[in-house]
Amino acid sequence: MMQSASTSSHSTKSSIFCAGSSFEGKGKKSRRNVFAARTKKTRRQSAVHIEAIQTPKKPSSSSSSSSVESSSVPVHKRGEEDDAKEAYPFEKEYKDYQTGYASVPGLAYENQGWVTEVEGEIPNEMEGTLLRNGPAMYEREGFIKSYLDGDGMVTSVAVKDGKAYFRNKFVVTEDFDEEERTGKYIKSSIFTAEDPRPFAFGQRLFKDLLGGDISKKQNGAYNVINWGGSLCAVDYKKPYALNPDTLETIGHGNCPLSSTTHTSHYRTVTEPDGSRRLVAFINEVNWRVNHKNEDGSEHLGTTNAVFYEFDEDGKEVARRSYPYPSSYVHDLIVTENYYVLFDCPIKIDFKKTFTDYLTQNACLSELICEDTERQPLFRVFPRRGTDMTVRTAPADYWCYAYHHVNGFENDDGDIVFDTCTWDKFTLYFTDITNPNGKDNFPRMKLSRFIIDMKKYEAKHYLLSDVPCELPITSWDYTGEKYEHMYLSTSVGRKDGVNGPMQALTKCSLKTDETKLYTEEQWIPGEHKFAMEPFFVPRSGKDLDEDDGWVVALVHDARYEDSDFGGRGTEMVIIDAKKFSEGPVARLRLPKYVPYGVHGSWSPEYIAGPPKADELARLEELRKNSDGKVPISLGHKDIIQTTSKKEVEELDLRKVGAGIGGALLGITALSEMVGQMGFFQ
Repeated sequence: MMQSASTSSHSTKSSIFCAGSSFEGKGKKSRRNVFAARTKKTRRQSAVHIEAIQTPKKPSSSSSSSSVESSSVPVHKRGEEDDAKEAYPFEKEYKDYQTGYASVPGLAYENQGWVTEVEGEIPNEMEGTLLRNGPAMYEREGFIKSYLDGDGMVTSVAVKDGKAYFRNKFVVTEDFDEEERTGKYIKSSIFTAEDPRPFAFGQRLFKDLLGGDISKKQNGAYNVINWGGSLCAVDYKKPYALNPDTLETIGHGNCPLSSTTHTSHYRTVTEPDGSRRLVAFINEVNWRVNHKNEDGSEHLGTTNAVFYEFDEDGKEVARRSYPYPSSYVHDLIVTENYYVLFDCPIKIDFKKTFTDYLTQNACLSELICEDTERQPLFRVFPRRGTDMTVRTAPADYWCYAYHHVNGFENDDGDIVFDTCTWDKFTLYFTDITNPNGKDNFPRMKLSRFIIDMKKYEAKHYLLSDVPCELPITSWDYTGEKYEHMYLSTSVGRKDGVNGPMQALTKCSLKTDETKLYTEEQWIPGEHKFAMEPFFVPRSGKDLDEDDGWVVALVHDARYEDSDFGGRGTEMVIIDAKKFSEGPVARLRLPKYVPYGVHGSWSPEYIAGPPKADELARLEELRKNSDGKVPISLGHKDIIQTTSKKEVEELDLRKVGAGIGGALLGITALSEMVGQMGFFQ
């Protein structure tokens, strides 16, 4: 049972829900009721503390994990085939989970069409588009890349009038286009140790390190956002405009949102006049220039943080740039008056830079490591006015934080900062993406920090020790006092090990509290694993904060009708106010979609069924086709669908699961090594 992490004076509800059957039949609505979930509810006057297994306070000080007695957390029923003795805890669950990282065959996998398998009913009043982006192809001619270096594939599910239309299409960056022409990888990447360039040792020594020219592949794979009339796919630093009707790649620099350099993390906020803005940022490190502190001392390296704001028409209306000491940050929080970054305690591993990197035993991202000698820091930047002072608030809790929930200014003028905290550093996020039930398994926490804006100190409060990540709230409450959040969470605990990331969880707390009053977890099924959730508000005025739906894609590891090695993907729609009842609808997507990294919900209905122009172009391609290769738009000889026979001939090794991390938009990596002072 999910439980609050600390004793509370509030009456606490903790519950867990499991729905676990698959679709029956194909091309029609299933008669099987997957929503007859096994449900267990418990109401307590106070929450009982249950400790999740965590690494030591300073991970580098010990490689072992402490153990606790098995908790009463109920786990979904397992099939008879799972009764065999496990080599490690959750062995079969983790193996099922890892199938969601299988590489797809590139352009051969693009598809579109109506979603015909729906269980339950899509709410008629729901209108908009679920957008997802993530690496989807990681192999060419036997060269296997790390998951995060795979080529980005945008997936859309457009919902309107109780129907849904599906599309998936690759982001055609300049590098992807060149690789398609040559049939092989050309550039090195951030997360892959092996280098496809000829004479890689010399390239890494003379070009990368001594020359300081580390130009890495752009894969367009970490997020996708529709804002102000522009649809953009984003990887680190470089966004690409997409056609909102077809998802075809238009290119970088074709609209204001795709013309700036920003990361895959952003926030949408409401201004005092009621208008809306999208806030994006970039965090670039220059190791050639030391930062001068107020006391006259110097800090190795300088970071330049740039924050951009775009109005509802997609025009850039504000840009503020701040120098401060070198740092690694990943996401941002935006309040009415501040931008806030979490500065993770990291440092450069110089020994590995000149040894393992040169010999292709380490990739670029592995050249930064944890620094247990300093505290995490909150960097606070003024959002308005002429004040450009960067203020620093040390945290009283040693951790890392990559993806933040939300933040706001409380009645005392202090900043409340909610986030998912990790107590060990890895840019591969192997605890999530390559769990082995031994060294790697989920162990994140849900945390609240309160930043005292008079003393510039940050105090930590544990909200929940149930491993969690990929948080979302209602975007209408970004930067404001809020009550509800939705996350991806781990399921089960056994022999001191937490199970894989599988469930969706709704957590609730009062704005002035530091304890959850409700924590509800929904499990999609025995062999199913939920991805990043999104909140869709109902239309109307004076609605409650949680009046809407939570939507997410779900990986199905054992789909009977799969044409892709038993893999399948669903989209679920959950009434947020009735979270414990599970989905009101499950949509079986026409194609398996890998886990992906990030995405968004667009209230605009885009990427729907083909319009006249698209139909005309498709017809023209059909006329010129020799009939041997299916067709699609956006490329010269694109394949529209992949036959079952073609899929069976592919090597469906679990590439991503064994190599890299799935989750995350990337910030400040190429610069962190490429701009070291003595390299240039």
